[in-house]
Amino acid sequence: MFRLITPTKDDELKAYFHFRWKMLREPWRLPEGSERDAYDVGSHHRVIVDAKGEPIAIGRLYLTPDNDGQIRYMAVAPQYRQRGLGALILMTLESLARQEGAKRLVCNAREDAIGFYSQNGFVNQGELSEERGPVRHQQMLKTLDMMSDVVRRPEWCHELQQRWQQQIPISDKMGIRISQFTGYRFEICALLNANLNPHDSMFAGSVFSMATLAGWGMVWLLMKERQLSASIVLADSHIRYRQPILERPRAVVSLDGLSGDLDRLENGRKARVKLEVTFYSGDDVAGTFSGTYMLVPEQDQAADTIESQTLLFG
Repeated sequence: MFRLITPTKDDELKAYFHFRWKMLREPWRLPEGSERDAYDVGSHHRVIVDAKGEPIAIGRLYLTPDNDGQIRYMAVAPQYRQRGLGALILMTLESLARQEGAKRLVCNAREDAIGFYSQNGFVNQGELSEERGPVRHQQMLKTLDMMSDVVRRPEWCHELQQRWQQQIPISDKMGIRISQFTGYRFEICALLNANLNPHDSMFAGSVFSMATLAGWGMVWLLMKERQLSASIVLADSHIRYRQPILERPRAVVSLDGLSGDLDRLENGRKARVKLEVTFYSGDDVAGTFSGTYMLVPEQDQAADTIESQTLLFG
């Protein structure tokens, strides 16, 4: 089980910086404190923690005066490597950089990490001889296409939209459409007129279905990012309404607070992911939905039937 968080509490920050030192500075025999710099205060920090709340992957984004998104201090605990956690941190930081208007990402990659950054769209800019430490680094750069902030992996979003229309017909009747996927943030919208109740607001069952599909879609896209496949079953949920939806229904889910154990799928075992969806009436928050999704390896043929029923009736 893992969870993506922004460290803000004293104990979270202490654990975050200690992990940074342990992974990146202790191997060079540098003292604690050497893992920090003057840019930490104004930076974005993200951590993936395990079931005990211990850091297992970290990364930092700093926006330079030239509006570059500088990626630094990326690290994953050795026993958790090759599970897509580094890519998840990087994807989150990239999305944050886009939101801040950055035009490109830059980083100084250690030799053994060059392949990782290359796989994630970075281009090698040459060796940096002045970088501190015994390991050689190379500068990597990724130009950010502003259109991809609207839809990352448009072919995946198209496939997901088609899957909904074919396997969950009610989604088409509701007018459910994907409006944004950045890798970090996923948003869908619905047609209000197709989901009205006698009070001229969105029918509660439609709100539930829209929120469920937003979470379902994010889980599906996360599996695509990690080249995994499984039937997705809503196992548990809780919804809280704050106000009726009277205009532009939409549901948004991000990786903040995500928890799960996707790596179990790689061993052919059932896994689960828990996340929170916020739904809106126009620009106003109308409520929140918390869902736990079970991921059933596709060799379990009975899961397809369960999946359809659970999505509709929760």
